[in-house]
Amino acid sequence: MFSRGYILKTSWLVALALAVAYPLKAAENLDQLVAGAKKERELVFVGPTSTFGGRKAFSELAAVFNKKYGLNARIRFTEGPPYPSMAARVITELKAGRESSTDFYNGYTAQFALLHKEKALEKVNWSGIFPWITKEMEIFPGEGVLTDTDIHGPIWNPNFIPKEKAPKRYEDLVDPRLSPTWAGKLAIPPYTTWLTDLSLIWGEEKVKDFTRKLVPLSGGRIGYGEEERIVSGEFPIMADMGSALSRMWEWQSKGAPLVAVPGSTPVLSLYILLGVPKNSAHPNLARLFVGFMVSKEGQAIMEKHAFRSSHLVEGTIAAKYVRDNRLELLDPSKVKEFYLKEDASGLQLRKELDQLLKR
Repeated sequence: MFSRGYILKTSWLVALALAVAYPLKAAENLDQLVAGAKKERELVFVGPTSTFGGRKAFSELAAVFNKKYGLNARIRFTEGPPYPSMAARVITELKAGRESSTDFYNGYTAQFALLHKEKALEKVNWSGIFPWITKEMEIFPGEGVLTDTDIHGPIWNPNFIPKEKAPKRYEDLVDPRLSPTWAGKLAIPPYTTWLTDLSLIWGEEKVKDFTRKLVPLSGGRIGYGEEERIVSGEFPIMADMGSALSRMWEWQSKGAPLVAVPGSTPVLSLYILLGVPKNSAHPNLARLFVGFMVSKEGQAIMEKHAFRSSHLVEGTIAAKYVRDNRLELLDPSKVKEFYLKEDASGLQLRKELDQLLKR
């Protein structure tokens, strides 16, 4: 005979297995999602300090989000590691059977490709639940929704780089007719990601040749988010800045000298997405908040605090810039497929570029 404790334990394990195999039916429409969200009192997010514009932005987002859906939810924002490290944490927690430390995840296509491979994200009918979300916004259908179009390019200080000498594209940085202006003073980011992604436009050999010519012009390495060193004149120019246009708009709004241009055609445009981990502790609030961040209200608050937005949301600064300048952006599906299929040759390219940057 089995003991009562054994029977209870076995019954609990069976129930848990059934819950995993046959999860509760997800909300099929916005009203159902709001009803589910009202039962969850807190939304937890762990991510980089500047996400959406930082703590002031989160305070305003919480107020507008709660008012829009008749909620009284607290949004708890904790500063966390960079996108890749946070994605690794989400996967580790899922495999360990623990609740996710963040209710929603914010990161680039590269990280979403990894989360997709690991089956770490909830499947949500984003465009079916939220009327303003289109299929085009679902770069990873059912998993990742575009919230921020990150346009890369060179940035410089016009007080030190004359207009007639300023670069209009990446190739100009290594043009011998222009490069003497910044030789030995050019800042280069220490990452290879932008160069790897640029290979989708140029091909591997052109990227490696460009890098070989670029490195001798360097005056030092500075990271994304350190554009103040360009504004101050410590470095007159930087080869590439993530969210270059957003940085320019933000600094120009303060009256500071900073100019940026998209560096290539099509534009080196990377895509920041939102999704919900399968082990989110507050999945209804998380899904509702992701949908909210793609709404005009959510985008307006992110623009106000971070000068960032999606080019696919009508009326945003990103949408207007892309339209007015008739920009061709890097195909999101091409970026997605690159990271989903990244093989030994892709890793070898990263290794070679890393070695070139260290020279």
